[in-house]
Amino acid sequence: MPSTKYTRIEITPEAYRALEAEAILQEKTLKRLASELILKGISKEALDFVRRARATSEARPALDSGTMENVIQEIGVTGMSFDQTILENLQKIMQEEGYSGAMLYAVQNTASMQRDELHRVLNICERYGLTTALAAEIVRNLNKIESEMR
Repeated sequence: MPSTKYTRIEITPEAYRALEAEAILQEKTLKRLASELILKGISKEALDFVRRARATSEARPALDSGTMENVIQEIGVTGMSFDQTILENLQKIMQEEGYSGAMLYAVQNTASMQRDELHRVLNICERYGLTTALAAEIVRNLNKIESEMR
């Protein structure tokens, strides 16, 4: 299972203490135990939705080079430089969890202007039907695209 980092959820102090105690008893990490408990308690419909979304993002048709040119052209000059670590992490999340996972990562790990710009780029890629692998490459190379278009 990919180790995606979603670190900011709020639970009550009592729930946290209970989770810690259960993790000790089961000899598991908090992350592993919390993930297992959440997945056991989630509805079948929600799990099916997540699986369908992942399958849909992986099963896109092949694209011609003109489409890629159109995507890069529409992205254009963003006017900002992104931290390369953020872009590399976003690329990894994109490949593992698709567009929705990447958008969530952007919300959790970037400032508002960068978040908005990353959402714009991801929306363009999704609208053109890019596979998550192609969109991940574009994301990873945003700074390079930016410098070449100036």
